[in-house]
Amino acid sequence: MVNTGPIAFFVPSLTVGGAERVTVSVANGLSKRGYEVDLVVSYNEGDFRSDVGGNVNIVDLGTRRIPGIGIGASVPALVRYLSRRSPEILFSQMTYANSIHMISQVLSGSDTVTISTIHTTLGMQEESKEKFVQWLQRHLAHQSDQFVAVSEGVANSVVEHVGVDREKVSVLYNPIPIPEVQEQAGESVDHPWTDSANLDVVLGVGRLERAKNFESFLRAFERVHTARPDTRAIVAGGGSKRTELERLAAELGIDDVVSFPGFVDNPYGYMANADVLAMSSIHEGLPTVLIEALACGCPVVSTDCPSGPAEILKDGEFGPLVDVDDDEGLAAAIQTTLDDPLPSDVLVERATDFAPAAVIDQYEAFIRNFVSVEDTNNLGSRSEPLSQS
Repeated sequence: MVNTGPIAFFVPSLTVGGAERVTVSVANGLSKRGYEVDLVVSYNEGDFRSDVGGNVNIVDLGTRRIPGIGIGASVPALVRYLSRRSPEILFSQMTYANSIHMISQVLSGSDTVTISTIHTTLGMQEESKEKFVQWLQRHLAHQSDQFVAVSEGVANSVVEHVGVDREKVSVLYNPIPIPEVQEQAGESVDHPWTDSANLDVVLGVGRLERAKNFESFLRAFERVHTARPDTRAIVAGGGSKRTELERLAAELGIDDVVSFPGFVDNPYGYMANADVLAMSSIHEGLPTVLIEALACGCPVVSTDCPSGPAEILKDGEFGPLVDVDDDEGLAAAIQTTLDDPLPSDVLVERATDFAPAAVIDQYEAFIRNFVSVEDTNNLGSRSEPLSQS
């Protein structure tokens, strides 16, 4: 059992999303290692609610839904939580939640160590609300004891756009539940193309939104299909761009060889049965879809967007990287990968570098840098300062 005060995580809700998935995974991992963990939520709802471990204490702030305010309405309840509970350390997740956390920390006067976690590359935001939130975080940055970035590229963007020293930003990768992904990858997929030995399937997985740039994916695939008529494309995901993407597929003359199944409960089955996964994003943070595909033994190609793909794929060692919006380059990379894919065991081995055990080790080391920790397993007290790599 670890002897320390509560380790807390603040996330708006437990709805399906990358940051939410990571938060639950880290909270569960630390809880299993004996830490007392609070999972603080503005809204106690979402599909990930059932994934929270039994020893993790869910703290529902009971935030009212006020148009235009969003989780800003959580401030009074979060102030009360910090004043009453005074956790040793609190990790807030996502830029808006970070700002709410820092405001609440000031008002509470708590001694809690304040950690702001950044999941996406800053400076790429286009919407006015996103730009305002980034501006707000920059002006509150001095209230955060440390920033956690999910990749080196994200860390560099924090330095540039938040205006903090690099020593104040630590990189902790997202944990990917490799065994669970691989187990689900073995489940059957209800799609005729994945069962055909005569077809090569090019897979895209993600939200159908501008940042994922599936327009480029479709234009690249049109080139691939022209050269290789036995190829098919599956784009799994939901979002506001679906109708627009379906229209583009029709304009390109590939609507009969591109499938849009919408959001799928088990994308890993698709990954295990695809011949290549292509990611065409404009920007990311640490794109878990690439790691998940590797874990399924699926070859990948990706844009070299900020941030994460180059780190995951080790500058092309585990899959080709192409420029953003380079449809011709993406098509060529897909064809090269179809002709000469890396062995599945090589891809799976790379994915294990992001397995939960390794990442939770990193979180423990990080926590020990700020909190005096003792446990019954002789893990020792506070470690040497964590390297700000």
